[in-house]
Amino acid sequence: PSRWRRARAVARTCAIWRTSLSFAFRVARMRSRAGVDRTGARAVELRASLAADFRDALIRLGPTFIKFGQLLSTRVDALPPEVIRELATLQNDVPSFDPNRAIRIVERELGVSKLSDVFSSFDREPLAAASLAQVHRATLKTGEECVVKVQRENLRERFDVDCANIKFLARVADRLDPENEGVASNWKGIADTSEKVLYREIDFLQERDAATAFRESFEGGRGFKAVPYVKVPKTFDAYCTSKILVMEYVPGVKINDVPALEALGDVDLETLSQRLTFSYLEQLCRHGFFHCDPHPGNLAVDTDGNLVYYDFGMMDELSPNVKQGFKEFCFALFEGGPMISDIQLGVKAKQLVDAVETAGVLAKGADRLSSEQLARYFIRAFKDKQLGVDRSDGPGIKSSLGTELQALTEAQVFRFPSTFTFIFRAIASIDGIGKGLDEDYDLGGFAQPFVERLIEKLKYGGDNSKKALAIFGKATGLNAEDVNTALTQPRKIEYLENTMRAIEQGQLKIRVRSLENEMALTRLGTQSKATTNLLLASLALNVAAAAKLSRIPTIGLFAAAAAVGAAIVCGGAASAYRRRAEAQQPGKASDVELVAAATAGERAV
Repeated sequence: PSRWRRARAVARTCAIWRTSLSFAFRVARMRSRAGVDRTGARAVELRASLAADFRDALIRLGPTFIKFGQLLSTRVDALPPEVIRELATLQNDVPSFDPNRAIRIVERELGVSKLSDVFSSFDREPLAAASLAQVHRATLKTGEECVVKVQRENLRERFDVDCANIKFLARVADRLDPENEGVASNWKGIADTSEKVLYREIDFLQERDAATAFRESFEGGRGFKAVPYVKVPKTFDAYCTSKILVMEYVPGVKINDVPALEALGDVDLETLSQRLTFSYLEQLCRHGFFHCDPHPGNLAVDTDGNLVYYDFGMMDELSPNVKQGFKEFCFALFEGGPMISDIQLGVKAKQLVDAVETAGVLAKGADRLSSEQLARYFIRAFKDKQLGVDRSDGPGIKSSLGTELQALTEAQVFRFPSTFTFIFRAIASIDGIGKGLDEDYDLGGFAQPFVERLIEKLKYGGDNSKKALAIFGKATGLNAEDVNTALTQPRKIEYLENTMRAIEQGQLKIRVRSLENEMALTRLGTQSKATTNLLLASLALNVAAAAKLSRIPTIGLFAAAAAVGAAIVCGGAASAYRRRAEAQQPGKASDVELVAAATAGERAV
């Protein structure tokens, strides 16, 4: 009955809010006990203890919150490392439900009176059980071995209540925690993405379509090159519904079970880790359609050494701008190998900033100078790591880029799209699996040749003659870019000479930007505004008290307030008009015009 559903929803909401408020108070108390130093040993110890309790609370709240906790474990930009480590241990493993109930669900979904109408055999004991479903091995009457994924009952009803509460909590969190180290937390975006993923996971028809698209991409369909060492089970579409999924039975050894992998004999662990990396880079850089949850339970190795992917409920597709930005980011980071000159470093820093802006990570209008300085620092650090150079004793990022980093932090220019939560999580999982297979595993080292081949494919279309001609032209200087540089040198020298003459004659105005002064003025303006608001509020209270005591008519107060407001507005408008008129007088160029002229000259060079 509907009243019982409402009662369950109310009880569920009370349980969620009781847990949320409890942890909100505990976080506030922890911060007060930890003091100002958030990185001290005491603060780390308190956060670790609270994070363990938070993980246990999510498990008690059930499958929705377990999934949400797994997504939060990717938010390295918004949560401390202690919390990330605890949430990363969340698993979907739960006790299986009654096999008789599973059989009734399958019969109801397929519209048959008994399983033998469809299956010649059906194992009562499930192969595996998770928070959303459990899997049974079976054989179709056609003789094909398969697995049947059966969804737990009443999941949608619980999801409706849980997701509504999570979204409301996310809006509250966005107000209370608007930024963290310059990165907009965007809890609402994470909640919306989680809701989309959760509802997609309980629609097995969408999972069937995702599995088909994923398999076709690796088999050479959809315009992509086939990857022979990746195996994806096929689906039996005639037997799939929104609550059951029937797929090909593809047995394999879990990818993190090293003793079992070594027992297979023909499997080289280093090659396997390389294949795992290449298969995921293929998804991100070429397909744009990727597996969001590549943990060891969803990856296996068959007897031929092929990589097997399972569970396609959590898949995501990169939007065109994110896909292009991610690809350009990889090009900026990997192109040219570990050796890089200072000139190339500047070029690659600009390319990297353009890439993250295209992907939506860097806000439009962000300070380009500071962003490029930050990009130069990270590219240099990455290249040094590839070369094996240890710079741990050198200056850190705060001492090298203190002013620029502070400016970017206060401006909150970094905004990670919600899709990146899945990418972060997946790459972290791939890196962990790779290191378990090969102690010398280096994700960046394996990515280098993959990205270089991708760059060559885009530049030369796979034509080795074009590649050889380009290398010869670059080595000898007989290419369009070098010839154009040589021919335009006289004009550039002339421009520089004119610029120097303008400086000598005092005809060129140069603006110097001081980030320290800008930030100081911003803080001063904020304090001044707060003081003004406080004084106005105090004045309003005093006027109200005086009016009450002297019994001044209410209409008189409204008229006086309107007159004061009109005078302020008119005064501000008149002041703005005078400034505009002065700026437009002949012979007087505004700062904006001078800067625009200087920028135009710079582009001409």
